Amino acid sequence: MRSLVLTTLLLANASLLCAFDLGDVSQAVSSMQTSKTAAPAAKQQSSSLTGLLSSQLGISDKQASGGLGSILSYAQGNLDSDKFSTLSKAIPNASSLLSMAPQASQAMSGLSALSGNSSAGGLASLASQFSSLGMNSSMISKFVPIIVNYLKSSNSNDAASILSGLF
Repeated sequence: MRSLVLTTLLLANASLLCAFDLGDVSQAVSSMQTSKTAAPAAKQQSSSLTGLLSSQLGISDKQASGGLGSILSYAQGNLDSDKFSTLSKAIPNASSLLSMAPQASQAMSGLSALSGNSSAGGLASLASQFSSLGMNSSMISKFVPIIVNYLKSSNSNDAASILSGLF
């Protein structure tokens, strides 16, 4: 008797599980994807750049945002205001990305001040920032070409040229 009841329940549940329409599932998935892409354009572009860095380099979004902010911070310290303005305007949410850059260590800041070459000291600070994000300094040379290609694909060739000239 127990097995008959159990079999009946299993058959009833199996028929319920098969009663959904694949079209409904497809529509639900499509609406979920549409709601994700409804974000403001600037945030979406910034997310696409950090997403691009994350996916191509196998790093977290936090590392991508912090690394991009660190590179922007380095650029800000090594470019005149006009060139930095051109670069920062080409990167969506540049000011918020700058705020995501970790502080360089005190030792690196001191080294930067002691060295006569502000660019070399700046690179040491940049390496320190990447280190505090859990990345080694070799990642800087992996970030830059991805950012440059992103800028070129966004028709920001002047900004791409400015960033390339720094590294």
